[in-house]
Amino acid sequence: MLDNKVIYRSKDSGSTKSLLKKGMVPGIIYGKNTDPTKVAFEDKVLQKLMHSGGFYSKIIELEIDGKKEKVLPKKLQYHPVTDKLIHFDFLRVQEDTKVTVEVEVEFLNRDICPGLKQGGVLNLVRRLVELSCNANNIPEKLQFDLISSDIGDAIKISGIELPNGVQPTITDRDFVVATLVPPTVEVEETKEEDVETEGEDEQTDGDTQETSEDKKEGSPDDKKERSTEESAEDKSK
Repeated sequence: MLDNKVIYRSKDSGSTKSLLKKGMVPGIIYGKNTDPTKVAFEDKVLQKLMHSGGFYSKIIELEIDGKKEKVLPKKLQYHPVTDKLIHFDFLRVQEDTKVTVEVEVEFLNRDICPGLKQGGVLNLVRRLVELSCNANNIPEKLQFDLISSDIGDAIKISGIELPNGVQPTITDRDFVVATLVPPTVEVEETKEEDVETEGEDEQTDGDTQETSEDKKEGSPDDKKERSTEESAEDKSK
């Protein structure tokens, strides 16, 4: 758990523009049947948290005027032109708070996987799996061992061990997380000679590719929500 200090924002704290110029990012903390709290976070500290891995599935402990709050990152907003972070939303949580998070799937033993050693490709259908669990029971990542996986195998959620009390939000089917597919060979047409020539393999041994069924970004950059520089919060003033 990461410890960080934020400051309260009052009507005298200034506009979004003035806070951003000072190197602060305005945000809001909500949840636990409590009124939303307006805060500001030092940009460089928030950036460090964002790129520490598993940002959206990691409980952060904030200190606000000496009072500690546990929060879960929920939303980041970026300027549509400059791509600068301009606002964040954090959810207040307690240990028994039920939360929905996206957790990365890690594949073990790629180097000795039979299918990959034969030139197969690990096709990622879902890099992240959406889970429902208590805030104190969020897994850092899910793992699947490829030690016996071969070309043609489909890795489903039922084959991934989940901690007690953790379940996928999709419960009506045993969905596919990844597949091991054969290497592909492209055939190129040579117009000048009007003949077909064998192309080079697109993928290398042990390569990885993604399909589009559930191509969700695990990092904050993949979840950017474009907004205007004046956030909806400021417009409501």
